[in-house]
Amino acid sequence: MRPCRCLMLLRSSFLAGSVGLGLCVAATHPVGVAVAGDEKPTDKPALTFERDVLPLFRSKCFRCHAGVEPKGGLNLSQPSSLLAGGESGPAIRIAAAEFSLLYEKVASDEMPAAGPKLTAAEKGILRTWINEGAAGVDRAETVDRSDDIAGVELWSFLPPVRPKVPAVATRDRVRNPIDAFILRALEAKDLSPAPEADRLTLLRRASFDLLGLPPSQEDIGRFLGDEHPGAHGRMIDRLLASPRYGERWARHWLDVAGYADSAGVLSEDRPLPLIWKYRDYVVRAFNSDKPYDRFLQEQIAGDELTGYWTAYETQDRLPDDVVEGITATGFLRTAADASRPDFSTIKNAHAQYYYPTLFDTLQIVCSSTMGLTVQCARCHRHKFDPIPQVEYYRMQSVFMSALRPNDWVPQMKRRLFVASKSQQEAADLRNAEVGRQVKALQAELDELKQRLSETLFESRLSKLPEEIREDVKAALAIAEKERNEVQAYLVAKFGKTLKPEGEELEKVLGEQFKEYGPKLKDVKARIAEIERRRVHFDEIRAVYDLPGRATTPVLLRGDPLTPGPPVEPGVISAIRTAAPFEETPLPVGAPTSGRRLAFARWLTQPDHPLTARVMVNRIWRHHFGTGIVSTTEDFGVSGSPPSHPQLLDWLATEFVCNGWSIKQLHRLIMNSSTWRQRSRTGREQHKAGTRADPENRLLWRQNMQRLEAEPIRDAMLATSGTLSSAMYGSPHAVHRLKSGDVVVPAKSFPQRRSIYVQVLRLNPESLLQAFDQPQMSINCTQRSQSTVSTQALTLLNSDLMVQTAHAFADRVLAEQPDAPVTRAVQLAFSRPSTDVEHRLLATFLDEQTARHRDDPENKDATAADIAARAEREALADLCQMLLSANEFVYVD
Repeated sequence: MRPCRCLMLLRSSFLAGSVGLGLCVAATHPVGVAVAGDEKPTDKPALTFERDVLPLFRSKCFRCHAGVEPKGGLNLSQPSSLLAGGESGPAIRIAAAEFSLLYEKVASDEMPAAGPKLTAAEKGILRTWINEGAAGVDRAETVDRSDDIAGVELWSFLPPVRPKVPAVATRDRVRNPIDAFILRALEAKDLSPAPEADRLTLLRRASFDLLGLPPSQEDIGRFLGDEHPGAHGRMIDRLLASPRYGERWARHWLDVAGYADSAGVLSEDRPLPLIWKYRDYVVRAFNSDKPYDRFLQEQIAGDELTGYWTAYETQDRLPDDVVEGITATGFLRTAADASRPDFSTIKNAHAQYYYPTLFDTLQIVCSSTMGLTVQCARCHRHKFDPIPQVEYYRMQSVFMSALRPNDWVPQMKRRLFVASKSQQEAADLRNAEVGRQVKALQAELDELKQRLSETLFESRLSKLPEEIREDVKAALAIAEKERNEVQAYLVAKFGKTLKPEGEELEKVLGEQFKEYGPKLKDVKARIAEIERRRVHFDEIRAVYDLPGRATTPVLLRGDPLTPGPPVEPGVISAIRTAAPFEETPLPVGAPTSGRRLAFARWLTQPDHPLTARVMVNRIWRHHFGTGIVSTTEDFGVSGSPPSHPQLLDWLATEFVCNGWSIKQLHRLIMNSSTWRQRSRTGREQHKAGTRADPENRLLWRQNMQRLEAEPIRDAMLATSGTLSSAMYGSPHAVHRLKSGDVVVPAKSFPQRRSIYVQVLRLNPESLLQAFDQPQMSINCTQRSQSTVSTQALTLLNSDLMVQTAHAFADRVLAEQPDAPVTRAVQLAFSRPSTDVEHRLLATFLDEQTARHRDDPENKDATAADIAARAEREALADLCQMLLSANEFVYVD
């Protein structure tokens, strides 16, 4: 996908600048942020176009910019023309004179081109009028509202129609309808499918496909020992039942959701303390096989779907499904958000910081669920797809009730407590009582400390020479700024002795006053006991609607500073659905608008043209390397046409018929003969296949795939026996070494899976980044795959690889010390070593053992220690070589 150049330029302009660090605290209820740059009311009347600006234009500008054919297409006689602009774009940007083309030209005296220039006073009038909001400008001017999509009937915008399963000649290869559709296309090209892969290959392929991990030795023994019919299907079911499945497939979804553990805007990469709860929600959703339609509904409108506000007001506690629903809305909080409370002082912060977050959120929603590049319609009518600009903003209006650039809630304050209203009220009363008791105890201690400090002061003061006592005492009583030179000297010399502070005061009081130490210990113990009664509620980084009805303007050319007429919530009208999008009017004062739930239900209706197609295509891509539609992020005109259109529609309708079950779709795909093919074929078959279908789009063989970044790291840890099975919770923090590498600290062994490693937008973990883990600017609908030398160097030299190789060697020595080569190959490749491999690796092991035995570091060690160390280091070298091999990082 190639983003619009104008969109990229606008975004870069919004993000320009820098701000200082600030702190945010959690808030129980939504808190609005004033729009930066709002002017305070004054006694002076606001400037208007008719009274103040038009006379100026008439006297200085009309000779060129008025009439039927104004120069450059800019007619300054009509206020609406200022936002529409001319050939160079909008003439003004609301509340931003310094970024307005018109003001820039007149301020520099570049315009008027002929005749007298504007005076300083006239320039001031124009500047003030623009910055005060350009009163009198009609924002309901030229907006592309065209719904004319004649001649554009996109296949993906029409509901899928379930086709008949075709009859094929090679019936013995048909295990389910997938095979029939694939074979029909192959037969049309006179191609034949590849033979089925052997059991070990299928098990390793299935394990990485579903779990992102190599098969365990128990898995291998169980599958090879199952000689009964249906063994393959039972193996797939066992893998789908593993909790590791949710961890693997959640990572796929988190890519399209744009998940990261940090804000990552400007030069700051602030960690987000609660977003991991959304990650855990996704893991649990995949493990429980949550129906995909419900999965989407919860993420887009979980609060409205589960009735959060009703439960909050009426229930004694929030039900589990409500908590799950509001956690799921973290999906709408994954876009980069730099907002902080101190941004309220920044002029036009809504345009620079808040609108970009809203733009990214809509792009994430539409690309992940519908496979559309709607962002291209932000500035103008979509160049390829039937999406008018006004419909982009109608969809934006769906989310405007929650994400309001003109009333933004700083991202660290936008949280909900996991508690009902009655729970919070009871907690407030209890916590207030706790606070009073703590305050009373602290006052009691402070009174004692004050009394003893005064005694200490008088005692130490009396030891000073009598002639300076009063001068020192007086100097300490005077404010620092009011002391003269002599007083400043006396305070510097005697102040810390007479009036110690902080820990020094505590230490002195404890040493010189017997009653203070026991009293301090007693008070601290009592305060700790009382504080244990304080009620704390869990918090969730959620999305919820703000009070009042939101207004969504069409932004002329996508610029927040040139707002046009408002629009109502809606969707893309060219997408043909049985039920239209309908916003149900809610009572005045309702805590939520219902817009997001209406959108979610429109999106997940059974015959929606895109929702099921996009998801089955995405799952297909993860199993075969390429989707039926290869452009998974673009089902529009400029996207790739489907290689098997009838199969795509059959899968989409089957997906819905099976209750939107993702696990059932896995079973369907992975039990097919198509998925079970070999990736390597005979010479003649390969020659015929590459001639007729060089990219293997028809799947005459399986595709060999390189593992993604996370499975490579996880497989290294699993093979070495250092992978932790701990699930959920806050992420493993990463830190940057002096070398520049970003790593999980070595002390974290055993390490958790990569899905639990902190994802910092600006500081990604080095090993994962080397193997193309996406850097989340917005989201990632399809990972790129590079082959560069730094990948091999990372595997050879990274601290993680060195540590893992030694742990792998220790595992081999513990499990099979008499046959280390046999065991190492079995663990690394999930297969026995061949005779040739065994001889080569055994020779390598002997040679490395001899080298390590001659290491100069061994000069002071005993012979036994030298032998043991040489054996371990040589085996670690072998293990590192196996972990770096192509066979380890590729799946056949």
